[in-house]
Amino acid sequence: MVDTLVAINEQQISSYELPNRFFTTDELNCFGFFSNSVPVNPLPAVYPENGFLLFRGVPVPKSVNLTSASLEEIEKSIKSSISEEALGQQLSDLGSDMINAYQIATQIYNDRVEKIRISYLANVKNAKSQVMEISAAVVCAFVIILTLLNLS
Repeated sequence: MVDTLVAINEQQISSYELPNRFFTTDELNCFGFFSNSVPVNPLPAVYPENGFLLFRGVPVPKSVNLTSASLEEIEKSIKSSISEEALGQQLSDLGSDMINAYQIATQIYNDRVEKIRISYLANVKNAKSQVMEISAAVVCAFVIILTLLNLS
């Protein structure tokens, strides 16, 4: 379930291929509950994604940033693939194996989001320190040039 959601986020698969990734209606329904439970855009951009001047940008990882449009697309695909009877199910109506799979997938996804968040914030920190270092070098060069001009 986690890999399928990540593949959808990274646009490696489309919502039309989604029903083919699962064998039973319960699995597809469980994926629907799982996709509705994950946070939408858990990693907001805190630094420019595009490079500017000498500085590099830090793109926000797309693998875990589920958009509301993607979520709606997933819901439409699931609704078109399962029967009316299965549409009315709740998570508690599924078997214990599906509930267990849902809980494990949620834990794995949340752990993945946390690792990606830590990595993203580390990249932002490195980019900010690069900006500070280059800015300090420019200021030092400017001071040296002014000092040399005053000596002559």
